[in-house]
Amino acid sequence: MCVTDLFLKLNGASDSFKMLAMKPHTGRACAALILIFSTCYFPACRKKSASEKDFYRFIDLLKQENILTSPLLAKAGALTEGVYPINSMEIAEAGIGENPLGLKRKHSIGATESNILFSPPRSEFAFDVVIPENGALDFGVGIVRDQNSENARVVKADEEKGVEFIIILEMRGRKRTVFQKNLRPPPRDKSRTLNISLNKVDLSYRNEKARLSFITAGAEGSFSFWFNPVLFSRSVKKPNVILVSLDTLRADHLGSYGYTRQTSPAIDSLARDSAVFLSAYATAAWTLPSHLSLMTSLFGFNHQVYHIDERMDSSITTLAEVLRQNYFFCTAITGGIYISPQYGFAKGFDSFSEAAGDFSVANSAERAFQAASEWMGQNQDKNFFLFLHSYQIHSPYDCPPPYNSQFLAKDAKLHKVQLLDYVGGRPGTFKPLPEQERGEIIGLYDGEIRYTDEQLIKPLLVRLKQLDLYNRTMIIVTADHGDEFFDHGGWEHGHTLYNELLKVPLIMKFPDSKFRAKRIESIVSLVDVMPTILEELGIDDKDLRMDGRSLHPLLNGKTQDDRVFFADRKSRITDSNTSQRVTINEGKMKLILNKVFNPQELTYYLYPPPPTPPIELYDLREDPAEKKNIADERAELVRRLTAQVESLYKNARPRQPAKTKMTKELEDQLRALGYLR
Repeated sequence: MCVTDLFLKLNGASDSFKMLAMKPHTGRACAALILIFSTCYFPACRKKSASEKDFYRFIDLLKQENILTSPLLAKAGALTEGVYPINSMEIAEAGIGENPLGLKRKHSIGATESNILFSPPRSEFAFDVVIPENGALDFGVGIVRDQNSENARVVKADEEKGVEFIIILEMRGRKRTVFQKNLRPPPRDKSRTLNISLNKVDLSYRNEKARLSFITAGAEGSFSFWFNPVLFSRSVKKPNVILVSLDTLRADHLGSYGYTRQTSPAIDSLARDSAVFLSAYATAAWTLPSHLSLMTSLFGFNHQVYHIDERMDSSITTLAEVLRQNYFFCTAITGGIYISPQYGFAKGFDSFSEAAGDFSVANSAERAFQAASEWMGQNQDKNFFLFLHSYQIHSPYDCPPPYNSQFLAKDAKLHKVQLLDYVGGRPGTFKPLPEQERGEIIGLYDGEIRYTDEQLIKPLLVRLKQLDLYNRTMIIVTADHGDEFFDHGGWEHGHTLYNELLKVPLIMKFPDSKFRAKRIESIVSLVDVMPTILEELGIDDKDLRMDGRSLHPLLNGKTQDDRVFFADRKSRITDSNTSQRVTINEGKMKLILNKVFNPQELTYYLYPPPPTPPIELYDLREDPAEKKNIADERAELVRRLTAQVESLYKNARPRQPAKTKMTKELEDQLRALGYLR
């Protein structure tokens, strides 16, 4: 069997937030929800040892015996979705434990999804604890008003009667109320509305045995809840983790990777305090599968999410899930769309928001920083994992002045551009443009990088230092893929597997700047990020099924070997006729296997794609731009790597990715980003 045939076989808040009424997707209110739903704490999700009694996450701890009373007890045999808030579902992830009466829920309001403990009046939950040294009780309270709550309300005349939230501490045989607040119901509206309040109670009792009771009382049928109630010690300080994904950022457009334009002074400053991986590869050339690999340490053939209507298999373990089980509070501030709960990304996060990074505004990077800054200010006394993602660099290139023109000539004709629209949509992917226009498009892209550097990365580093968090925080800056500017005869991303799309920055600042100024030439993959974080935090990962390996051996100089990277794409992943492609390496030799377009597929394009052979092989050491195909000269290597690809697909873990619902809103967002026509 020839190599080509072998490949083709594969193609088969604080008091300032006392009350907030909002409708879904209302700008500033959505951004505020990030902070409110994110501000509670973390863990108690496995059997505690003596040293782990500093952490009580009450959502995880709740069992049937902790429920002293609840109106849902009378309906235990006939619970329906109508008794719970609309757009809420039972939490289903590691560490949650049993879920009596379905009270442990992920609740989506607007662009934020958070973990709540549903507690309609009258409810009382009681827990036996040991108050840790320098203890604090952190929690939120809220009332949601929707059609289900209106149907559940027993006495309509009581509709304006609020809910009393009470916490009672019982210790040494005496009871005292440590918290009591009446929360008024939100206003009635056609859609859902919400009133919320952030709270923190100081519990300065050192290692005292106690009982905490959480009580809601008030109008029967009210949909009240506690969100992320946690008791923790402010004296326990582990390293924090901030993972920043700058969507569509090419490594070769950063100063720390050799770019001559001043696009990234803040990132370059961070790089000097960090380990910089000079040959890091994404697992896909577009957002969804690449981020899934980043957050799960699985290559595409093992997570099996390739198309825009697929979501992550619920059996897959995420980075956030592992960290949450190990006493970190996990929150995400993202640009949404592909990075959203709809695709399974909220798994393991206590709070997941799509509001601040909204791609539809020209200053999304600045908004993402503002949300992250306020969140860190409210959570600086906790051990946390913050995932921060922005589409700012992604087309359309339309950042605010002066950044939009910083790298343009005075006579430039383009001052903003939606790249795919400019070339005619996906059918225009391979449209040739005059060199001046190409240069202006690159200038606009570089302006987006500089804007993101100035408005997100620079103030983020300043804020961490102001909060005295910088030295004990692990900061990782990376990207999911790059963008093509006709490097190989095409525009944007998703259509090829060349280095301009797969080679991404990977900058790792460790606690106390360990490994500062290390520049690692060895090839690595984004699947290596998760195991590296876990090793740095001392978390045992031997029972996890990951494709990546920790980068610590490279950092410690124990090896200089290149890792094997793997990336692939299926045919027709978005609204296009792009064909299946696979790439793998052996050292610095990179193999690309292409399913060749048939004549009918070619009719889709306004301009013909450049001729693409079914097999490409490049020596990245001698030919980093991938211009000289040497497949014919290295037939044995081609056969060996192709057989390896076939084996990887054959032995992939069986997955059945669920289908995600393609809402009109999601379709509109994908269309605005150029993924759909």
